[in-house]
Amino acid sequence: LALLPTANLNDDRPDDGIHGNVFRLARVLAAVTALGWLLSALASSPAMQTWLALLTYIAVAGIVVLPQRILCHTVRMQFLGSLVRIVVPSMTGPVFLCDIIMADILTSCARTFADLRLVACQFASLAWRDEASACSDTGTVGAFLVAMPYAFRLRQCVNEYRNAAPGSPEATRHFANAVKYASSFPVICLSAMHRRAEIEASTGVGKSGWTLRPTFGLWVLAVAFNSLYSYYWDVAFDWNLGHSRSGWKLADVVVPPVSASPAPGSVLGAVDETSELAIARELVSPAEALARDAYEPTAKRSFPRWLRPRLRFAWIWLYYAAMAIDFLLRITWTMKLSSYIRIDQMAFGGFWLNILEVYRRWQWTFLRIEKEAAR
Repeated sequence: LALLPTANLNDDRPDDGIHGNVFRLARVLAAVTALGWLLSALASSPAMQTWLALLTYIAVAGIVVLPQRILCHTVRMQFLGSLVRIVVPSMTGPVFLCDIIMADILTSCARTFADLRLVACQFASLAWRDEASACSDTGTVGAFLVAMPYAFRLRQCVNEYRNAAPGSPEATRHFANAVKYASSFPVICLSAMHRRAEIEASTGVGKSGWTLRPTFGLWVLAVAFNSLYSYYWDVAFDWNLGHSRSGWKLADVVVPPVSASPAPGSVLGAVDETSELAIARELVSPAEALARDAYEPTAKRSFPRWLRPRLRFAWIWLYYAAMAIDFLLRITWTMKLSSYIRIDQMAFGGFWLNILEVYRRWQWTFLRIEKEAAR
């Protein structure tokens, strides 16, 4: 409640910038959520706790979709517009950077989509007074909900692939990115198969021995490929790190560089726009040159090993720390998508795992934007 007076309920303040309006809206939503959680914790009966939680969900959703021009109306409409563009399938429209980042954030919330089914299940149990029938699921519905954010992001990659020139490096990059998101589906499906086999084995319908062992082996292979490939993509493409001083970079493994052969009638020849070295060498304005001198160690374009020639953060160790943390958390977050590792049965296990994923995605977003600023 103390946060509410600081979040003036008037319409957007242009002088605050988009981040200021986002923080204002976040303070209000956080205050409403905290109040609902507190009232639910103090409730005297489980039914009252459930109803208070339901009212909190409705209040938060109502604030976001509120049509009146109050409480950061422009920011809320931009957020909803981005969600609509992500969810509605379109193979012809452009894919904006904000939609890409939003869809990537939704993949971090993949497990939350499945958890919302449990929330709806609890509310349905109040209406039908039959929790067993309302909450029964062999894993199929949960797997479908978890896969939805990855399907949204996959659709964006296919859209960009279709809009790119056939055979171009851009088309190759978008196709390889689509493979990354498609590789999450075997992990989700095999986890759902394991869950279903467990339920059938517990009821005496199926045989768990020969069913679970092969499924677990395939799941390990799928997890290893998805986690390592996603980590590689974070470093090589989303952050554009992994450059060597000889000119080779990690991204060349998937998208080989195009040789800059002079075009007919051209003086400078073609410049590979995907190469940071080419950009720094041919397309540096005076202002960018000053920025480069501020951020690059020497005038000879020497740069920290396995980073890139142009950096926007002065603390070099942040990049190395981010790569190490991203690797650990990429593997850790996979546990949340699986039914093999019952992280939710540990004391606050699911809560701390979600906190770590929020940090990983926060870190990823900063370096993703920093990469665009360093172009």
